[in-house]
Amino acid sequence: MMKVEHAPPAFLLRRCAPVDAADLVTLGARLFMQAYGAAHPEPDVRAHVTLTFDRERLAAELATPEVSVFLAEDADRAPLGYAYLRESGATAPAGVHGKKMFEIVRFYVDTAWHGRGVAGVLMAACVREACGRGGDTLWLDVWQEAARPIAFYRRQGFDVVGTVPFAIGGRTDTDYIMVRRLGVQGGAGNP
Repeated sequence: MMKVEHAPPAFLLRRCAPVDAADLVTLGARLFMQAYGAAHPEPDVRAHVTLTFDRERLAAELATPEVSVFLAEDADRAPLGYAYLRESGATAPAGVHGKKMFEIVRFYVDTAWHGRGVAGVLMAACVREACGRGGDTLWLDVWQEAARPIAFYRRQGFDVVGTVPFAIGGRTDTDYIMVRRLGVQGGAGNP
């Protein structure tokens, strides 16, 4: 585990392994409900969480070289947030271009830790990982009504390049597709 230099002294960041899948599923489901539960009807949101946060599938994904998950923890090893990064290959949506693209599949920070540097440290880990693996493009999708995350991604150098539907049960939202170029000399895309 490495101590993060520019974060509060008790803040730790680590890379997850398949053995972490059960804890990540619990954290992921909790943070998804925290972010979207109030705005989405039951039982659709619970069904989505059950389907999306599957321990066996996540353990298998963590065992592949295409996936990296970074977990932020406090000094007592209580989880604060996480970022799930995946090499996207040729599966990127329209508007996302690059020779080697990486998708931030999930990016969540507990609301109690908003504004305390956790998101910035997680994003920096994603950028370092993608750049270190030869990536030139980082992309994600984010709910159009999620103003705080959108503002954070913009500050991190992401731009909106399109939209994509996102279904949660019987409800379909529209997400922005946001892209950040990596490794561009002198630009916001530098790690």
